[in-house]
Amino acid sequence: MLKKTTLILFFLLILTSCTTQQKTWSENDWYAYTKTSNEKQEPTKIYEFSDGIIRMHGENVGYLMSKKSYSNFELTLDYRWNLDEQYIGKGKKNSGVMYNIPTDSPDKVWPKGIQFQIKENTTGDFVFLDQVTAKVNGKLVEPGASVTSPKFLENEKPYGDWNAIVIKSFNGKITQYLNGKLVNEATEATSVEGRISLNYEGSSIDFKNLKIKQISK
Repeated sequence: MLKKTTLILFFLLILTSCTTQQKTWSENDWYAYTKTSNEKQEPTKIYEFSDGIIRMHGENVGYLMSKKSYSNFELTLDYRWNLDEQYIGKGKKNSGVMYNIPTDSPDKVWPKGIQFQIKENTTGDFVFLDQVTAKVNGKLVEPGASVTSPKFLENEKPYGDWNAIVIKSFNGKITQYLNGKLVNEATEATSVEGRISLNYEGSSIDFKNLKIKQISK
């Protein structure tokens, strides 16, 4: 009986640990960087954190960058276009989530890494920045300053609705999911670990439920 109780407690501890690892991030997990400044800034001075939602709007085009670096992970989050705020930029609504940003890569708009493109009619595209590349459908994406590899299918919800993103990165294999469907996949990515950023490109956008966990395949 004692042995059985010990095993139950052991598994409960594991479950608690896993839950803790996936908790929603707070403003303390980020720093802000904008196009008009060369310095790291306090996140709450640039963007809005309220009730578990990160609201990015205003004139400060830039990003929130994670303080930590990650490898072999699954990243999940929700986003929606914020229709309550004025859209500052011109053209299509545009944003993105970047990952595998090397720790030695300098801050700039936009840094080296891989982006899950969030943009009208092209949400789910890969964008490989600053010479990062990978193989899509067995073909090498040519390196460049900013190279787009289109999504396989479209699955974005209407304006104002929350959309669910899942990004998996494991030993150079990267997969991107939008609202439960695989929308892009690549192998042999040349950037396999790094920091994560939420991009603000002039289109008012909200993020929530950001969680990350390590994966083994």
